[in-house]
Amino acid sequence: MTNPSKLWKSASGWSHYLWRERPGTLDLSGQTIQSSETGSPDSPPDESTLAEQRQKSAEKRKRRAAVLEVLVFGLFIAVIMAASYGERSPMAFYMTQNVERQILGGGDVAFSEISDIPTCWTWITTGLMPALHVGTWYNGRVRPGARLLEDMVSYPLGHVQLRQMRLKPGKHCEPPKQMLNVTSRCIVEYSNGMADNENYTLLWAPQPNTTVNATDGSICDHINAQIPPGLYDCVGNPWMHTSVSLTDDMPYFGKHGSYIGGGYITSIRTANDTNFLQQNGWLDENTRALFIELILYNPHVNFFSVVSLAVEFTNLGAAYKSSEIVTVRLIQHDVILLLALRGVLALFLLYFTLREGKSLLSRPLEYLMEFWSWIELLVITIGFSTIVIYFYTQNIIDQVAEQRQNGNSAFHLYKSAVSWFQLSTYLQGFLICCATLKFIRLLRFNSHVYALSMTIRKSIKPLFYFMFTVAIVLLAFILVMVLVLGTNSDGYKNITSSLQSLLLMMLGNYDFEALSGGHRILGPLVFFLYQVVMQFVLLSIFMVILFDVYENGDWTTNPYDLGFNAFLKETATEAVEKIKGTFSVKSKRKKLEMERRFSTDMIPKINRGFSELNVV
Repeated sequence: MTNPSKLWKSASGWSHYLWRERPGTLDLSGQTIQSSETGSPDSPPDESTLAEQRQKSAEKRKRRAAVLEVLVFGLFIAVIMAASYGERSPMAFYMTQNVERQILGGGDVAFSEISDIPTCWTWITTGLMPALHVGTWYNGRVRPGARLLEDMVSYPLGHVQLRQMRLKPGKHCEPPKQMLNVTSRCIVEYSNGMADNENYTLLWAPQPNTTVNATDGSICDHINAQIPPGLYDCVGNPWMHTSVSLTDDMPYFGKHGSYIGGGYITSIRTANDTNFLQQNGWLDENTRALFIELILYNPHVNFFSVVSLAVEFTNLGAAYKSSEIVTVRLIQHDVILLLALRGVLALFLLYFTLREGKSLLSRPLEYLMEFWSWIELLVITIGFSTIVIYFYTQNIIDQVAEQRQNGNSAFHLYKSAVSWFQLSTYLQGFLICCATLKFIRLLRFNSHVYALSMTIRKSIKPLFYFMFTVAIVLLAFILVMVLVLGTNSDGYKNITSSLQSLLLMMLGNYDFEALSGGHRILGPLVFFLYQVVMQFVLLSIFMVILFDVYENGDWTTNPYDLGFNAFLKETATEAVEKIKGTFSVKSKRKKLEMERRFSTDMIPKINRGFSELNVV
C-alpha cells in the first residue's frame, strides 16, 4: 500500500510546478506573461534615450533617401541609354564604309582627284552615275536601267540632286593698279551676302521681264524644246533659285565658307542630263560650291544612308572636297518600346522639374549660385528637347511615307529627317554626359569621390592662374608655327589650325615630316622646344599643383558621409537578430505548448492520486 504522506507530497509538488507563473514565459498567443514577483512593466524611457533614438531614426531616413536618390537617377540614366542606343546599330558603320567605297572610288577620276569643274563633270559622268545604275548581276544577267548599287542590296531613293551656290554676276573687286597690265579680272571670296538668288534661263542669261500665268507656257516651251525631257519644268529648273527654311535644311560649314540651304537645284536621271548641263555651262566661274546629294536604302538591314558630297571652288583656282555619309535607321521595328521609353523619360524629367522648381522657389539666390543646379536645369532642358525633336522627326517620316504613296519626290523630307535625327543624336550624347557627371556627384558620400571633387574645387584658383601662363606660352608657339610653317603645312595655315595641331602634338599625334618639310632647321627646332617646355616643365607644374592640393587637404572628415558601412552592418545585424528572434519565439512557443500538453496529461493522474488519498 502506498504511503499517503508521500503521495500527498508528490501531488503537491507537481501541482506547484505546473501552475506557478514563471517570469518571461510566453502564453500560447506569443505574449510575455509578467511574473507576480517582478511587479509592473518597465517605466517609459528618459529624454536622453528618446533623443538618441530620434537621432538614429533621422540618420536612417537620410541614408535611405540617399540610396533612393542614387537608384532613381541610375534608373534615369539607364532609360536614357536604352532610348538612345536602341535606335542605333553597329552595322551602320559597315554600311557607311560600303557606300563610301562604291560611290567615291569609281570612275576615270576619283572624287578625291577632283581639281576643277571639268574633272568634277568627269567624275559625275564616269563614276557617280554608273555606280547608281549597275545593270549586270553577279550571274551575268543584264537589267538595263536598273537603279541599284554594285552590292545589289542598296537602292537609291529618288534621283541624284545637284545644288550649287553662286556669286552674284558683275565685278566685285579690282586688282591693284600696278597689276592692271597683267589682268583686270578679280574674284572675291564667297559669303552669304554675295550669294546670287536671281532667276535665269539657259547659259545664265537674265530671265525676260515677262509675266507668265499658270496656263501659259510660251517661255517654258521654248526652253523645254532644247532640254532632255524630265530635267525640269516651269516651276523649278536648274537656272531658277530655290529658297528653303532652316528647318528643312541645315547650314553647311565648309573650309572656305558657310552655306545655307537652297540654291540652284536640279536632279539628274541619266547621262544625257549631265551632258546637257555641262554643255550649257551650268557650272562656271561664278560657282562657289557644288553639293551632290543622294539617299540610299538597304531593306535587308533597314538602313538609310544620306550621302552629301561638297566641292568648293575658290578664288584660288583650287577645288576642295569633303564628304559626309550618315547611316541611320529612320523606320524602327521596336516603335512601341521606344515610345514607352520616351514616356518614362518624360515622367522622370517632369519629376525633376517639379523637384528643382520647388528648390528654386524656396531659395532662389542660393539655388542659382550653385554649379550643380545649372547642371540639373541643363539635363531637364536637353531632355525635353530630345523628346520634342524625336516626335518632330517621326512626323517628318510620316510625311515621307505619305508623299511616296502619292508618287511625289520626298528627297528634301528624307534629308530634313536625317538632319533632325543627327541633331537629336548630339543632344542625347550631351545629355548622357551631363547626367553621368550628376550621378558621380550623388556618390559624394564615398570618401574617394569626395576627395576627387574637393581636390578639383580647391585647385581651380591656382590652376586658373597657371593656365593663364600656359596660354601665353602656347600663343607664342602658335604664332611661331603660323609664321614659319603657315605657307607650307595645312596644319599650321592659320591660328585655329595651328592651335589644334599643337594640342594634338601634346598627345603624341604629329607629323614630323611635315614639320621638317616646312623648314629644315626651324621646324624640328621649334618642335623640340615645344616638347621640352610643355611636357617636361608646364605639365610637371600642373601635376605638382594637383598633388599639393591633395596632400594638404583634410579628407578624413566628409560632411556628406552617411556611414554606409556602419549602416549596412547595422542593417545586416538587425536582419539577423530578427531572424534569430523569429526562431526563438517559435522555439518558446513550442516549449510552452509541450509544457501545456504535459500538464494536461498530468491532471488526470493527480486527480486519481487525490481519489486514492480519499479512499485511504
